[in-house]
Amino acid sequence: MTAFVLFAGFAVLTAIKEWLEQWITEIAVTDRRVIYKTGLIRRQTAEMNMDKIESVKVDQSLLGRLLNYGSIHIRGTGEGIGAF
Repeated sequence: MTAFVLFAGFAVLTAIKEWLEQWITEIAVTDRRVIYKTGLIRRQTAEMNMDKIESVKVDQSLLGRLLNYGSIHIRGTGEGIGAF
């Protein structure tokens, strides 16, 4: 019974962490650039002009396809933004 309570507590804390990370992240795609902002107290922003983007890679698992989530990797000329 103790192992179940520990596992359930860990699952709830992990779910809260992931929800908070999704809530404080903004991704905007305009006709001129891609903007990625994250952070609640300390804000981090990355921008890339559309003409500097070389490739876009989307990774989704089967569960990601069903629940509409995944990772986006943008590679720009020289150095890319990374994974979203």
